[in-house]
Amino acid sequence: MPSRTVHRPVAEVVRGLEALRPLRGTPVPHFRAKVRDLVVVASSSRGGSSMLAELLRSSPHLLHLRGELNPLLRLVGLDHPHSGTGSDALDAAHWHGLPPWSRALFEAELALDAGSPGTGVENLAADAAWRLVVQWPELDLDPVDLVRTAEAVLDRDLPRFARALIGRAGVNPWYYDLPGQSPGPRPTGPPGDVLLEEPPFVLPRPWRPAAEHDLATKPLVIKTPGNAYRLGFLRAVFPHARLRVLHLTRNPAASINGLVDGWLHHGFHAYRLDEPLRIAGYADVRPADRHWWKFDLPPRWPSYTAAALPRVCAHQWVSSHRAVLAHGADHTVRSEDLISGPHARADAVERIADWLGIPFDGPLKRVATDGIAATVATAAPRPGRWRAREEDIRSALSTDVLAMAERLGYGRDDHWI
Repeated sequence: MPSRTVHRPVAEVVRGLEALRPLRGTPVPHFRAKVRDLVVVASSSRGGSSMLAELLRSSPHLLHLRGELNPLLRLVGLDHPHSGTGSDALDAAHWHGLPPWSRALFEAELALDAGSPGTGVENLAADAAWRLVVQWPELDLDPVDLVRTAEAVLDRDLPRFARALIGRAGVNPWYYDLPGQSPGPRPTGPPGDVLLEEPPFVLPRPWRPAAEHDLATKPLVIKTPGNAYRLGFLRAVFPHARLRVLHLTRNPAASINGLVDGWLHHGFHAYRLDEPLRIAGYADVRPADRHWWKFDLPPRWPSYTAAALPRVCAHQWVSSHRAVLAHGADHTVRSEDLISGPHARADAVERIADWLGIPFDGPLKRVATDGIAATVATAAPRPGRWRAREEDIRSALSTDVLAMAERLGYGRDDHWI
């Protein structure tokens, strides 16, 4: 395995998280070994996984992470280029090759992160401080002072609490998925040179940590698009769990369009590269971002560093689904069914609930019928939005992309919404 040098900002973050750990509760001992059912939502980036995860969070019969897995992987050096794979790909050897202290750190933070949405605010201040320390690794933020600050502005109105805390911390609210307009101009570049979490950053929310009895009876749902390349790794991390793959698909045109929007957005910075990108339609439009790759990092990405932006996005789409199909999926759901109206959405979520073995009732049935507000959206959703870029997107539909579309059931482009 390649050596993993811990950069100074990351080492400072680790010390900050260790200081916060006693304030966040007691993690379930031997957490990984006690997880019995792991469900991986595998999709391409901008494929609808955030919306699906938020729908599923309404069920009291499931466990989740507060955000995505990427920050924890970066804390222990399992990111590009430190992993040595040249992409987001990880396998079992990466887990077994971690030094004991890295595995202990990863497991402790994972155990504290897992749970389900709650109603109380008991640990909200400490959890909010954790998020800020991870989100701004280059800033000199004292974690214990952040807890005191969060306690001083604690509010059950979560957007108001987040705005107050962000203001006290002196960080840019544009890098968060906040409702309404933030003050000041939109950023032209990333929030820093070292990032552990991709913006738009996760907002703190009341959370009920997973208890030991939850792990024996409730599936743990993990949603991160890069996990399409990490299924073997996750099997090693959770050695006693049944691993099931929920394959979320979306037609290539809508997916590519969403990715283009994201590349041109002021967030979604994933990897800082030494050499500037020459991606046409990106590096020339957002020059301050030209050292940043956005979203997942698929195999063979270096071949696309000077391609047109829609071709880069098409490669991300096809690579993710190729990886999922190579592993094998246990259940498939179309993102289109989640946005086609209340009846199609409710039918799709009911089928997922049946496959998961959980009741389709109560809050889950209600949100499946009524829908939820858009999450991490770059533009208001509407059917056929990709047609505003139709010529550019069709130019990126290579033989490989069209073959994958056919394989996923999107052979007819008049059905692409």
